[in-house]
Amino acid sequence: MHIRPIKPADDAALKAVIQATIHEFHNDVPGSPYFDPHLGQLAELYADPATSAYWVVVDDDDQVLGGGGFGPYPYPDTVEVQKLYLTPAARGHGFGHKLVDMAAARAKELGLKQLYIETFHNYTAARGLYEHLGFKQIPAAPAGPAHPACDTFYLKQI
Repeated sequence: MHIRPIKPADDAALKAVIQATIHEFHNDVPGSPYFDPHLGQLAELYADPATSAYWVVVDDDDQVLGGGGFGPYPYPDTVEVQKLYLTPAARGHGFGHKLVDMAAARAKELGLKQLYIETFHNYTAARGLYEHLGFKQIPAAPAGPAHPACDTFYLKQI
C-alpha cells in the first residue's frame, strides 16, 4: 500500500469508501459527510493547490483504500482536514497519521497556522489519532461546522 495524489478516476471508489465507512459507524445521517453533494467529484473539489490537497491510499493494484486531505475553512489562517476515511484493510498501518502529517506540511507551506477537524464522538480510533498528533478538542467549531451532524471538534497549531 502507498499514498499518491488523487486523480479523477479515483472519485467513484473514494465515494464508496467514504460512504461505507460512515455507514459502518452508523453516522449516515442528514448533515453528515455521507450526503455531501460533491462526494463523487473529489478530484475536482481538491484541484486548486493554493487552497487544498487530497491524497489516496491505494494497494499494489492501485485500488483505492481511502484517503484524506484538506480544504478551505472560513476561519483566519485555518484549513480543514477533510474526508479522512480508510477501509478496514488500510487501518492500523499509519496511513491516517501520514495523511494528517502531509496535510499539515502542505498547509504550513501555504502560510496557514491551524488545522481544524470536525468528526463524530464514536470515531474513537480517529479521535485518538488526532489527540496523539497534537490536536486539542474544542467545545464548538470556530466558524460553525461544515457538517451539522458532527459533534466533536479539534484544532491544531502548525
